[in-house]
Amino acid sequence: MPVWVHLNGRLVAEGEARVSVFDRGFLYGDGVFESLRAVDGGVFRRDRHLERLRRSAAGIGLDLPLPLPGFAAAIGDLLAANRLRDARIRVTVTRGAGRPGEYVEAEGPATVVLSAAGFAGLDPALHRDGVAVAILPRRQIPPEALDPAIKSISRLSSVLARREARDRGAFEAILLDGGGNLTEGTVSNLFLVRGGRLATPPAPADGLPGITREAVIELARAASIPVAEETLPARALLEADEVFLTNTSWEVLPVVRAEGRPIGGGSPGPVTQDLFQRYREMLRRECGAAAAAGDEGGRP
Repeated sequence: MPVWVHLNGRLVAEGEARVSVFDRGFLYGDGVFESLRAVDGGVFRRDRHLERLRRSAAGIGLDLPLPLPGFAAAIGDLLAANRLRDARIRVTVTRGAGRPGEYVEAEGPATVVLSAAGFAGLDPALHRDGVAVAILPRRQIPPEALDPAIKSISRLSSVLARREARDRGAFEAILLDGGGNLTEGTVSNLFLVRGGRLATPPAPADGLPGITREAVIELARAASIPVAEETLPARALLEADEVFLTNTSWEVLPVVRAEGRPIGGGSPGPVTQDLFQRYREMLRRECGAAAAAGDEGGRP
């Protein structure tokens, strides 16, 4: 069975999909993207992801070539063509073709690529045992240079940080701002548990306002767990009772070591485990409702 991608408004076999060598996404990283997840045929908070895509595009002065319902329909068609019910989905939009050396103008039109691959979740051992993180000297791109709320395809700094973390035996890198305060991971939002309350760096000031981050805050408040968005110095990570990361694929991922030192008791803590179970229930509940409503076909 061929693998299909959705390229510029039509389904194309993966091996036949072509993008110009002069595409500005290739030349300059001039574009935006979203990563979504389908579970049991429903896409988790699809419309919130697509609204964030719209905001990211507006933030770089890029007009989306499709209305948001058109993206929703394309996601549904892509999943159906690949016969996927559990998947990771990526939506990428670039400014289109340009010319080397021309930084401002693009010949256009915008390039739109959607892809999907089967995904049923991380290795359960990662949630059971937790992961290690490294705090790197490499700093987060300052908001004065690039708005953290823009989910840009320009990811070189994150790639380099993640490679450095890997070389230090860590699963994820934690980035600091210019003042030495915690911001986020390379592909994740960061939460600390201290005295039974949650703390997370402010978004978008100190990181991308993640869709999973938003869901976890909702769940915590519903469970009467206090939540604060606040500036957190680097030492707060090592002093926390529990630490966890969130993103679309990782869900709620416990951190048990940082800088080679154990966090709390060195194993996933009770607040993290509780929120992970609550999030997983929410994921299946909302995706089940979306599929039952027909959103597995992508139509709003």
